[in-house]
Formats: sequence, C-alpha cells, structure tokens
Amino acid sequence: ILALALGLGILFTQSPAFAQFGGRTATVSVAEASEDVLSIFTDVQGRVAAGSVTAITATVNAVTNLEDLQLGDRVKKGQLVAQQDATDLRNRLALLEAQQIEARLRRDEADTAIAGDRDILALLEEQLALLSGRAERAATLVSRNALAADAAETAQTAVINARQQIAQRRATLASRGSQLRLAEAAVARLAIEIKQIKAEIAATRITAPRDGQVVFLVPATRGYSREGDVLIRTRAQTDYEVEAEIPLDYLRFVARSKSIDATNYAGRKVTLTPRVFLPVQNIRTGTQTIRFAVEGELPQSLRAENAPVTLKVPTTSPAPVVTVPKDAVIPVSGGHVVFVAEDGVAVQKRVRLGNAVEGSFVVLSGIKPGEQVITRGNEGLVDGRKIKIGDPGKRAEGPKGEQWTLTWTTRRGPAEGDLVLGKEKSLFNDEPVEVTRAGNDIAFVGKLVLPFAVLELDFTGTIDGDAMAGKVTIRGLPSGASPTLDFTGKKVGG
Repeated sequence: ILALALGLGILFTQSPAFAQFGGRTATVSVAEASEDVLSIFTDVQGRVAAGSVTAITATVNAVTNLEDLQLGDRVKKGQLVAQQDATDLRNRLALLEAQQIEARLRRDEADTAIAGDRDILALLEEQLALLSGRAERAATLVSRNALAADAAETAQTAVINARQQIAQRRATLASRGSQLRLAEAAVARLAIEIKQIKAEIAATRITAPRDGQVVFLVPATRGYSREGDVLIRTRAQTDYEVEAEIPLDYLRFVARSKSIDATNYAGRKVTLTPRVFLPVQNIRTGTQTIRFAVEGELPQSLRAENAPVTLKVPTTSPAPVVTVPKDAVIPVSGGHVVFVAEDGVAVQKRVRLGNAVEGSFVVLSGIKPGEQVITRGNEGLVDGRKIKIGDPGKRAEGPKGEQWTLTWTTRRGPAEGDLVLGKEKSLFNDEPVEVTRAGNDIAFVGKLVLPFAVLELDFTGTIDGDAMAGKVTIRGLPSGASPTLDFTGKKVGG
C-alpha cells in the first residue's frame, strides 16, 4: 500500500499533464533559433521639432480681406488666401496709361517735325548749290570787267545767307532728334511703370507660395495692412525633424548608424536619419542633442511640435545574438520562458530577453542557436509534455471509427484519454494501439510518456451501447507498483 501511494504520488505530482490531459500528445509548430549580427538597443524619448515657416505678407499698402481660414487649415500652392483693395492702384494705372498716350503723341510730333526739317534741309542744300554757282560766275565776270563788283558781292552774300539757313536747320533737326529720343524714353519708362503697376494689382490677390498648414493668422479678417506686414504663416508637412537627448556613451554608435528606427505613441514605425549633432551637451544628464531627419512621409500624429517619439538607439556595436520568434516567448511570473522541442518532448527554458527586432526577440541567455523553439501550440504546454510537430490549428485526420472518451479517477483527481476504435487502425491519445475485441469485451494497452518514465495503461472493459466500463492497470512507475483503477467510457456523439 505504501509503495502504491508513493508511486501514485510521484506520478501525479510530477506530471500534471496526466491528471489534466490524460497524457495526450500535443501538436505544435516550431522554428529554429537563429543567430544574427545585431546591436543591442535601448529606448530614448525624443520629440518632434518644427522647422521653418513660410510668411505670407501684404504686397501693398491697402485694406486687406482674409479668406475664410482657420488655424490648422491646409492650403495648397497657388490657393487664394487674402485679397487687398486695388482701387488706388487702378487709378494710378489709368493715369499712367494717359501719360503714355501723351508721350506717344509727343514722340510722333517730333518724328513728323524731323521729317519736315530734313525735307527743308534738302531744298536749302539745292538752293546753296545754285547760289554757289551763280557767285562763281559773277566773280569770273568781275575779273574780266564784264560785271560790276557790287553784283559779285551780292551773289556771295546770297550764298552766305543760304549756308546760314542750312546751319540753323541742322541745329533745329538735332534738337528735334533729342526731343524724339526723350519722347521715346518717356514712352519706355511709362511702359515699365504700367507693367509694374499691373503686377502690383495682380499681387493684391495674395496666394500661398507652397503647400502647408496654417500656424498663424492675423486677428482681424479685414484691416489696413502695410507692405510687408505678415498676414499668415504656414509650415510644410515635411518641415519637421525629431530631436532627442542621446546619452554620451551611445553617441558613437548613433554616428555609425545610417538610420534609426522610432515609433510614435501608437507604435507606428518611423525611420530617422541623423542629420546634425548640435554642439550642446547637458552636464546634468550626460546627454547631447541630435537632430534627425524623417525618411518618407511623416505620420499625421507626428505633425505637431513636441509630439513624443520613442527612438531605438544602439548601445553596442553589431555582434552575434540569438533571436527567436515573438510567438515562442511566453510571459510568466518573474520573466519569460520558451519551450524547446527535444526528442519529441517539450522542454521549458527560462530566458532573458533583449530588444525586439521586427517579429523576433533578442535572447540574451537561455537559448542556443539552432534549437527548435515551439511557436504555436505552446499555450497549454508543461515541461516534459509529449509533442509532435505539425499544424496545431489543423487536426490530423485519423482512422475512421468509433470515438470514445475514457475517464478514471486518481488520488489527484479525474484523468481522461481519447480512444478511436477503427476497422484498420485504432488510436489511444493519437498513438496506435492493438485492440482486442471479443463480443462486447475490449482490451488494449496504451502508453503515457512522462519526463521520468514511460507508463503503460492496461485497459480491460466491456461495451454496453454508448457506455464502457472496466479496469485500468498502470505499470512502469519508478516505485515498481502497478495500481489498478476503475475507468468508464462514453461514446462521442452517443
């Protein structure tokens, strides 16, 4: 009796699986613990730092009306954001256009006068040629005493008068040319002023120079503004950086990193690139400020100044580490455990975890590279449980036949096992067994694998419709005892 009690105590104390599950084989999925060259990371809190803003200013001195905008609104490049009163500018434009017409008339007048003066000058030059010939002939006749000297002097005086008129006309023509050039310059100047005033009128429709979000608005939607007064400030969605205080011990590892992974408060991943190490250190905390540029599009939740960001900062140089899938890790009191498949048995190992890497955890101790860690079907495992590798979500097709649930009671409580009676093959707890049937009498021997022994369960019973009853003898206990217990069975679906 003492040996029987000792055997049962050993059996049911060391194997809760027997009492709870009847020793059934668990189907699990496994993955190999791999060795990767990685750095060990630590979390550092950072914040979003806003970049430069775009100031939208008044273009002229005028009354300004803002469009219907609110702080936080997004504006597109070219979108109308304000309208300035252009009445004075249009009046100035009308005056300049009138002055331009006047200048063109003066230019045309000078051009006409120049043409007339040129015609008169040509006639005067012809007249001079005639008078010069006459004066020469008169001088010849005087030399021959054929003409009085007074006649020759009169002819010469006429030549001089003609030359004087030509000189005066040429001076007048030169003056006309200067007047024409002044008129043309006035026309050109007025054209430039008109172009400028038209540009100013167009600029009274104030538009956003680039895409952005409104971060400042003048209080009054209508008011007098001077040229250069700031009406609106916007910030582009890309004008944000991440600023973090990095411990001095980790600076060299950050400097070697091409990119740093970070997450927002919701766990969304963001990739950062170290942009600048600011020359500012905090002696009290032993840190230095680093600015990081954001790769790709910034999440909406981070498009705000001082938004929190958690950075994964390397604390070591890349070194070989063991990683296991996250599904293999089970949290327990005081730490974490991982089940390893060894010779058809689940072996529980306590592990010390490092940081997470994608879908895996870095294991600092407890697991060796190449070990087969259980990733699925490990929820209800206990140390020493018999396992087989497969798909836990898909029950393997066994032989067709009657399915029975057998139950018996031990000192520790009820236990059970599954029996399938098939024509070609029978199973007990998913393991093949030889079943002997004689009428309604049935007998078979099942096995139960425990960490300390392989037990035999010798069943002998009688079937009565959908029920079964009989005795089960347990053999193989370390104590050498072979207790016999009553068992009952119920047909599944019966």
